[in-house]
Amino acid sequence: MKIILGSESKDKLKILESALKELHLEVDVEGTKADSKISTQPLDKEETKQGAVNRAKHARELKPDAAFYFGLEGGLHDYDDGYHLVTYSCLITKDGEEFIGEGEELHLPEEVSKKVKDGAWFGDVIREYAKNNEIDENLITRLSPFTQAVQNSYAEYLKLHGNLGYRKKVCGLVMDNEGQFLLDQLVIYKENDWNYPGGGIEEGETPEQALLREFKEELGTDNFEILKKSKEVTRYDWPPFVIARRQKKEGKTYRGQEEMYFLVRFTGDKKEIKIQPEEIREVRWVKRSDLKEYLNFPDQYEIAERILKELL
Repeated sequence: MKIILGSESKDKLKILESALKELHLEVDVEGTKADSKISTQPLDKEETKQGAVNRAKHARELKPDAAFYFGLEGGLHDYDDGYHLVTYSCLITKDGEEFIGEGEELHLPEEVSKKVKDGAWFGDVIREYAKNNEIDENLITRLSPFTQAVQNSYAEYLKLHGNLGYRKKVCGLVMDNEGQFLLDQLVIYKENDWNYPGGGIEEGETPEQALLREFKEELGTDNFEILKKSKEVTRYDWPPFVIARRQKKEGKTYRGQEEMYFLVRFTGDKKEIKIQPEEIREVRWVKRSDLKEYLNFPDQYEIAERILKELL
């Protein structure tokens, strides 16, 4: 697959090729000198994003014989706590469709941010600062943010053209004898995000079999009794970084998940629970009255309340 990047930067070419190969794509990446049509040091997210779009568009004009065209642009954005490094990728198809991906933002050290505000060039300041201080190397290389931006833009493309289905998943609302509920925090979650334990249904499994298997694998015990199945079935789309992560890991991906729910009783001793550390960071038993403090994903708490009213 021929890919054109709107830049001749060797670093950007290497990042783009590596990012796409991580998604199991066979690519031939070529650079061309494209104009971003923005300032050389963009200090705003929208301008930075527009620079990525302009580079991809210009690349398509210069080399109109590729499958995809990419523009990568890095810049800064001013928040209350100072400047953040921002990165964008624009993927444009041969037919001119645009797909935008954004990389993780990185907070600049206060000293660096102040000097940039005073008119200094970010690249010079951050390299000088790094001589005497420990920093995230991505502030210089931009490797991880640009990789994320590229893969997120391709994930947006897949949402429209990848014919993606929904992963079938089961969740267990697990109670103990005191009426507390078991929540887990996956290693990929942020520190305040929690969910009910569960996982995907494998080929040939019933939902009940899948739930008990997931409990055994991730919680280290099979002392669970499935009580009832809910009529509630929810479907939601994943954000692009989740779509990309799945594509990297398995060479295939989904648009999102379709979840079924079960009421489950834990029949063992809580000391038996041994979490699978590569999947789960922590588990916690929570009173029903406190669930709202933990269930922070969109509609997560409202769905839980509907299910509990149905099944209890």
